[in-house]
Amino acid sequence: MLTLGSLGNTLLAEEVGKYVGWYVKSKGFSYYVVGPLDTLSVDDEDYFYRVHKSPYITADIYEKFSTGLSIAGVIPIFDGRGKIDLNLISSLVTRRLTYPVLVEDEGKAILLRNLGYAAVFITKDKDGFLFLNGVPAKLYWSTKPPEFETLRRAVLVNSVIFISQGEIHVRKPFVTTGVVVYSNDEFVISEAKKAIERQFAPGRVPW
Repeated sequence: MLTLGSLGNTLLAEEVGKYVGWYVKSKGFSYYVVGPLDTLSVDDEDYFYRVHKSPYITADIYEKFSTGLSIAGVIPIFDGRGKIDLNLISSLVTRRLTYPVLVEDEGKAILLRNLGYAAVFITKDKDGFLFLNGVPAKLYWSTKPPEFETLRRAVLVNSVIFISQGEIHVRKPFVTTGVVVYSNDEFVISEAKKAIERQFAPGRVPW
């Protein structure tokens, strides 16, 4: 998710959603957890499960990624467990992105309802998943996926971040100098070296 939040061309997030949706559906699943109802901060346990420090950019990526999932016939779910960002909730409601939400308990569902997020709420227990309201659903259409390697290369190149002259950092969020990339593939490192030479890269800093 952090890679998607670093994209210069955010339209690629929809293509990634289409591929993920196709893959998930091919394995027999109808739902996919997109990401948390929280934004990126330095105290997160898992930086790569967050999109961006901005709730508005996070909502934009969620919208595009979820659109791709839906096109592929998979229902997006948000992870409402743990911390939530109130501005992100507001932005999702404004965009009418009230997809089902995984919550710890009825109390979190009530909190989200009070914030204007009216959706299906789901909890997880030892026996599986319980729908607090609504019933399980399924989308019956599907689509052909984007070509994987072409898409993967496009995402990794478009998320190269130039901060300043300095070393190349592989998967190291919150650095303040150099170039950040999300893979040590040779073609990605080559793009990072070019970014240092021209002092520009297409990606944007998400922290």
